Amino acid sequence: MKINRVLHMLNATLPALLGFILPLTARGGTANTAADFPAVVPFELGTVDFLPGDSITIQQLRGTSPIIRTGETYYVEGTYTLASKDKADLAWYATTSSAVPSPTDPSQIVRVEKGGGTFRLVKTMREDGYLHLSFYSVPGGSAFGGLYFGQGKDVLRSKWSHLDQPAQDNTTTGASPGQPVSVTGPNQVLLEYLGDPVAPPADMDAAYTKEGLIKAVQTAARNAGITLKRIEIDDSEYPFLVGVICKEGDYSKLKDQLRKMEGYAYNGSVGGDTHNALNIVPYRVFPSALFERVSHRTGLRMQVLHDKISRPE
Repeated sequence: MKINRVLHMLNATLPALLGFILPLTARGGTANTAADFPAVVPFELGTVDFLPGDSITIQQLRGTSPIIRTGETYYVEGTYTLASKDKADLAWYATTSSAVPSPTDPSQIVRVEKGGGTFRLVKTMREDGYLHLSFYSVPGGSAFGGLYFGQGKDVLRSKWSHLDQPAQDNTTTGASPGQPVSVTGPNQVLLEYLGDPVAPPADMDAAYTKEGLIKAVQTAARNAGITLKRIEIDDSEYPFLVGVICKEGDYSKLKDQLRKMEGYAYNGSVGGDTHNALNIVPYRVFPSALFERVSHRTGLRMQVLHDKISRPE
């Protein structure tokens, strides 16, 4: 009789338990929520580098302390788009100069599939380093895109630092304020990587002109039921980029509508919940002979535009 009662209890409770556990596993293998992390953590974005069509966006960062430091635990929530591969691991790590690897918790990694979705990850800071959210190949484990973020000097800002390289403190090796920037040595390598600016094609589709992009973003905002505080277009070279400032919580709505717009493609963004720089010109319209140069320059230009619209007015 007792065995029958136990079996009956298991049959009654098991579906409910599975319904609770499985969604948590899909979000990153952790049952923690924002309520466990009382402090809102301010952060800055550093270098951002993704393959065409891929993106990671941070929606909120919370922690046991508002200061990012060792011994504290933090929670990050955001959205991702994976277009370049069928699946990947989205992981939260810190790039350090230590040769001894830090232990990795399951709550720092989540397996994601091609398409878009949300993620929630938790990391305890056991080491000083540059925080980053990155995509890793499955199988293989090699990084193929990500973004760095953090506070103050602990933000990796070099566009060309590989995700797997150890962090370097360059605060004493750079040019002093007021000195001219060298165009030789390492800087020359970067300039050659970037190449010259790409001029807009003479027969550029009107949809991708300054006026066309403004109209597209305004239409997307109207369809999303939101009002944008500001739209800025970088038309210094091709493709033209869009900078937007919106209210908290509105950018995800705008992004959803941009993805639905015929003739445009949401190719990722640099920014957070209110200030974003983005490219919605489809890669398919880029001149094939200039595709590599356009791709190299676009990522950096998005970072520059984001910094510009984020400055206090």
